[in-house]
Amino acid sequence: MVKASASGVALPGTLLRNVAWLLIIVVLASTAAASESFSLQRLKHDTQILSSDAFEGRAPLTSGEGKTVSYIVHAMKQAGLKPGVGDSYLQPVPMVQTETLRSPEPQFTIMGPSGRASFAYLHDVTLNTDRDTPQIDLESSDVVFIGYGIDAPEHHWNDYAGTDVRGKTVVVLVNDPDWRNPLGKGEFGGAAMTYYGRWDYKFREAARHGAAAAVLIHSDAAAGYPFSIVSSSTGATRDSLASPLPSTLESWITHAAAEKLFRAGGWNLERLEDAASKQGFKAVSLNVKASFHFKVRAKRGSSENVIGVLPGKTRPNEYVIYTAHWDHLGRCPPDKSGDDICNGAIDNASGVAGLLELARAFQHYGPTDRSIVFISTTGEEQGFLGSEYYATHPLYPLAKTVAEIDLDPLNMMIGATHDISLIADRTELAAVVRRVAASQHRVVTADSEPEQGDRYRSDTLSFARAGVPVVLVGGGLDVIGKPKGFGQHALEVYNELHYHQPSDSYDPHWDWSGALQDLHFFYRIGDQLARGNSWPNWYADDQFRAARDAVLKAGRD
Repeated sequence: MVKASASGVALPGTLLRNVAWLLIIVVLASTAAASESFSLQRLKHDTQILSSDAFEGRAPLTSGEGKTVSYIVHAMKQAGLKPGVGDSYLQPVPMVQTETLRSPEPQFTIMGPSGRASFAYLHDVTLNTDRDTPQIDLESSDVVFIGYGIDAPEHHWNDYAGTDVRGKTVVVLVNDPDWRNPLGKGEFGGAAMTYYGRWDYKFREAARHGAAAAVLIHSDAAAGYPFSIVSSSTGATRDSLASPLPSTLESWITHAAAEKLFRAGGWNLERLEDAASKQGFKAVSLNVKASFHFKVRAKRGSSENVIGVLPGKTRPNEYVIYTAHWDHLGRCPPDKSGDDICNGAIDNASGVAGLLELARAFQHYGPTDRSIVFISTTGEEQGFLGSEYYATHPLYPLAKTVAEIDLDPLNMMIGATHDISLIADRTELAAVVRRVAASQHRVVTADSEPEQGDRYRSDTLSFARAGVPVVLVGGGLDVIGKPKGFGQHALEVYNELHYHQPSDSYDPHWDWSGALQDLHFFYRIGDQLARGNSWPNWYADDQFRAARDAVLKAGRD
């Protein structure tokens, strides 16, 4: 708990400012009520139901999915949305689901000059595969340290250059080579993580180069989250898009365990980390062989994106998309109380509840000029699977898609704020975001934690890669009526104790004023885009600009 002051008594100036902000909130609320209608009772109800134990953590390809999808379809129908997939609300997403079985104990061992060493599953390492197979047996695979595992021609950087990793195990550092630098200092932008620093990129690139296994070295500072997040997210089932392409065995290893692995081959991890951060680094054979043995429960199935649409009145063939992922982790490693359901109340039952409220509000006030598409995606927690499938199998032309606006999650804990952070700031949509924020008397701030790579940690990444500009914002931290640091402290507590844990459950004591404030914010952005005629793009120097240009050109042709 953060105290307001040492004495607990607010200073007169602070009191006056708080009174002034309360008056502003009242005025904003009355103004918003004339243009938007949101039901706090429905918002609470949807969040509570979707995050209840009855939905079993909303994991894809489980009975929890069936309940979740049925609930959202029913709510979309009640909200007046038309089916978004022909005469259906469901877009099938073919998946492979694999679970690393704990009996017998999964084995990861290495053999080096000093002998054999083993690593404890979920304590030292995680082990996963997306192969539809009952057993993984990879024996005596040569281990290669591939640095940061980046192949980025535009940066003149290729950690795989001159090295054949086919059939081998690559050990990879998470984040970018210059992540320790100040913001903006370095080839990859310093502290701000790029897509090349993301874990999913590392695994994809290893698979593209033919590696049999990829082991990512974890550290709290480099990854941006503790190893407990990795083990809870990957220690249960693993969902992947069904694909005929070859895959790579995926593993994470703690930094301490990685040091042990490197020592077994006579190498110093710290020195190689330093070498890997410099241009021209060459991959290093670690002089050890790795063996992986574990049983897998695998099945193929079809998950679902849930899609509803409000057709536009004058330009129905132009589209604004709202997204919120419905999935969470399902059953996860139990906490100290024995609770093994990761309910995902904030992440992201709150976003789905917000999506449904936005749909009701737009339906209530009649059609906009452009169509508005509402997509509740599957598989976000496993690497943005539902959004990736939609982006590569779009139901509405990407060249006619104005923007994607993502709700993940709503501000459920700290209350209304003076500010809101703009994470995807390299797009012409930034002007719309600032204009709407100003109408709420809010300040738009830069991403407060660029080192977390939040720009690449949501469904917006799938749309960005496919050439669609996105609206991705983070919750504000300057909480109205609270002392400086209150919001930051609350965020840190959530990330440390509740994010991707069973304790992310519905709390009747939440302050919902921030969620309502953000709903008005998201509504007004979508309303402006759906009633306007602009075609925003990424900034000229952004990595996704080329994809957008190509999509628009293909649409014109």
